[in-house]
Amino acid sequence: MGNIEFAEFGIVVNEEQQFSVWPTHLRLPPGCRFAGPVGTNLEMQVLIQQQFIETTPATYITPDGRFRNSQQAD
Repeated sequence: MGNIEFAEFGIVVNEEQQFSVWPTHLRLPPGCRFAGPVGTNLEMQVLIQQQFIETTPATYITPDGRFRNSQQAD
């Protein structure tokens, strides 16, 4: 394995819309895809901090229809 300082990294996103930095030479984890530019590990960490907002995973915020017809309590 090569020197990690010179490895190329990219930003990956999973099905839950969570972002992370991942080495481009490794196989992606199931359900992940590359999203955006590539660069050094540090460059990608900085990019995530600057441009990506930490959010609740998608499955926790996707409405499932159970409460669609309910009424709000006063």
